[in-house]
Amino acid sequence: RPPDPSAVMIARAALVCLVGLLGAGAKKVGVKEVVFDSPVKDIQWAGKDFSTVFVQSTKGRLYMSNLELSSPWQDITDDLRVRAASTAATFDEGTVIDSVSVSPADPKVVLVAGTQKTHFLTENAGLTWRRLRHKATIHSVVFHATRAKWALVSTWTEACTGQKTDSTPCQHMLYITKDLGRTFQLVTSYVVQFNWGDVTHEQQDRIYFSRFRQMTGPQPKLTLWSKDVDFCFSDTAGRKVETVVGHGNKFLISNGYIFVAKLKDELWQTVTLEVSADGAKTFRGAQLNVDLNEKSYNILDTSEGAVILHVNHGERKGGDHVGSVYISDKSGSRYSLSLPNNIRSTTGDCEFDKVLNLEGVYIANFKEVPSEDSKAAEDAAEAEAIENEGFSKAGVDQKHGVQSKGKDEDAIKTVITFDKGGVWSYLKAPKVDSVGNPINCPKNKCWLHLHGVTNFRNYAPFYSTETAVGIIMGTGNVGESLRFEEDQVNTYISRDGGLTWFEAHKGAFVYEIGDHGGLLVMADDVQRTKQVVFSWDEGASWYDFDMTGDALEVDNIVTGPNSTSTSFLLYGTRDSAAVMYHLDFEPLHQKTCTGVFGPDSVSSDYETWTPTDGRTTEHCLLGREITYVRRKQTSECFNGEKFDRPISRKNCVCTEEDFECELGFARQVGSLICRPVEGANFEGCTGGVAYVDAYRKVAGDTCEAGWYPQKVAAPCSDGKISKSGLAVLLGALVIAILMGSVTLLMRSERFKHLFQQAGFETFSNVKYDVVGKLGVESAMETMGERYEDKAEFVGQAESDEDEPPVVLYQGEDDDDDEEREVAKSKSLQAATKAVPKLSGPPGQSSKVDDLL
Repeated sequence: RPPDPSAVMIARAALVCLVGLLGAGAKKVGVKEVVFDSPVKDIQWAGKDFSTVFVQSTKGRLYMSNLELSSPWQDITDDLRVRAASTAATFDEGTVIDSVSVSPADPKVVLVAGTQKTHFLTENAGLTWRRLRHKATIHSVVFHATRAKWALVSTWTEACTGQKTDSTPCQHMLYITKDLGRTFQLVTSYVVQFNWGDVTHEQQDRIYFSRFRQMTGPQPKLTLWSKDVDFCFSDTAGRKVETVVGHGNKFLISNGYIFVAKLKDELWQTVTLEVSADGAKTFRGAQLNVDLNEKSYNILDTSEGAVILHVNHGERKGGDHVGSVYISDKSGSRYSLSLPNNIRSTTGDCEFDKVLNLEGVYIANFKEVPSEDSKAAEDAAEAEAIENEGFSKAGVDQKHGVQSKGKDEDAIKTVITFDKGGVWSYLKAPKVDSVGNPINCPKNKCWLHLHGVTNFRNYAPFYSTETAVGIIMGTGNVGESLRFEEDQVNTYISRDGGLTWFEAHKGAFVYEIGDHGGLLVMADDVQRTKQVVFSWDEGASWYDFDMTGDALEVDNIVTGPNSTSTSFLLYGTRDSAAVMYHLDFEPLHQKTCTGVFGPDSVSSDYETWTPTDGRTTEHCLLGREITYVRRKQTSECFNGEKFDRPISRKNCVCTEEDFECELGFARQVGSLICRPVEGANFEGCTGGVAYVDAYRKVAGDTCEAGWYPQKVAAPCSDGKISKSGLAVLLGALVIAILMGSVTLLMRSERFKHLFQQAGFETFSNVKYDVVGKLGVESAMETMGERYEDKAEFVGQAESDEDEPPVVLYQGEDDDDDEEREVAKSKSLQAATKAVPKLSGPPGQSSKVDDLL
């Protein structure tokens, strides 16, 4: 809940008091500065409690520190070089660090791959090192999930780098080691992609991979979907290989599902998505119920018993860089449309994120595609406004008139769902800003919009962590759509899972969450700064302090993978120098919170909280009421790294909202009734009518008893209609006429004021709603366009593509941009898991453009 103006004034007074304390030396945040040789490329957390940090610079040097012991940063690159020189007959002094990999089974095990066939491994988080017995460059490493000594390692042969050799041709080789690099065994060659199996089906020792059929001569570059690549697996480290999906080019394994992109048409570069939920015993084609080509896929989430899928249909009409989001049943093969025109980047990152600390809650950005009528009316109104302005203003002043629309003419908007994509809602805008002034904007154009991951070079994306329940942070603006001008962007926080928001600070900040949500740390993301602001009451009040040295451009603020620590790393650049600060809030000596098992009492520092979507008085989401214990906002204490949050669950009685439409059915706007969609085909027709299931329980919903759907009569498409079927069709016709009349009235200048428009000009078979308001509000226009892009089906499995790794960017990106891109991405920090992707070959988009 946003603080009122009086609370803001009290917070300002408290801020002055704390600044005085900091200046007097009573309590100080620990600040330690280190200067690196070049900007940060990667950060890996290792060792017990992830207290050892490895930082790789863009020039290939490796630094190490133990934050728990506050040990100074050490540049260990030269030490590793000395070890290499002492154990090798020949040694290239140009060797630098190419990658750092930490074992998920034992975080004390770290593999450091060099650029010149020189690699190292530690089994005690960097205390001692030994050289790997692998005389080739390492392209990628995938550690085993449960066996600390096992790993898959891939290399490209020397012929791939352009070196003259009379031995093996250019090919991607896959090896396995079961003793941490003391010995290696060849699994297969001509590999495109590989990964370990899933522990869900007890296949963690199985090796899945896709490879070229023709295993002679130079390995082709996978620049397009290919009929010569198959999806295979081996349970014997390559001695016996089984092909399970012919023409299966790329794959992804996640939460018990296996997804394979299988070539459908080589000429038009279309693919089908094959899905297995039983460990590759059987595969089923994904059914989307749309007659559109499928160019490639992104798997957005698989964490709650269903698959959320982003599909590239290859169409341009809806604009570039958007796609359609579908949600599956529990089998992962039957999909219903959830959100059209979801924003994505040229590298395949989608602006679609799960709120990690809640179940069924997702935030996404979409591009609004207005209908022709609404666009014409908008253009006429804008032209009239410009003409009227011209009578009273000089030509120079007109540049600041109504035609100034910002960075992009496309309207990008932010939405949230509390029921796994069943209903999407705009974010409710705060009523006052961070200094207590009221926010004034038209009611139908007053929403909060946040920047997503595709624009992270400019602004921090919306962000949550698994341990900070209910807290979401983001940068954006209040208004009709997302703005990109610096003076329009501010920083916002929600502490109730996205239901309500408040402005935390003027301007765009980069942020991080620690102490299970009890500590928020931010720094200016636009201007050079030496100031850090922080809050220990979830944004109700903010305190600041200055770091040592001159101001710097902040790239990011990060903490350990669990977001439970009170130590943070802030890094960026000061002129040509790369700088990192270790910020330790432990010296503030805040007390440890008490009363976790007696929440809501006066003496307890904790309270209970139950998420809700605000649409009804019920607190049931996905068929259950979940109650969390969290720290009271007013309690000035730290949770501590060992805090174990109590959570209680209670199933609710089933209602129609716990069910979604089956394949071939859809809900009309404002209705919970699932009706047949046009052109749908149903089996079991008798007399022109089929009695089929129109509803299915939302995957992951745990409601009990209550409402249960019955089979419904659906008309067949064979043209033979019985009397009972005719009655069904006549009933549907009456409903259609009524809805058509409503639509005409909504478009009428005379009557449209009688109908409130919720803002989405959308698919009429997708429900939309307004956060925090009882009842369903929806628009009835068609959105319906999808995207064309260089999509990606690559993910946690290592791949690839061709010999020298190719990074595809669109635009004029220079080296500095690439460095900032890596530095600002939260995916580096392991505080949140990387979104899995399934991507097309790198050369696909240009070829497809030519064909289309």
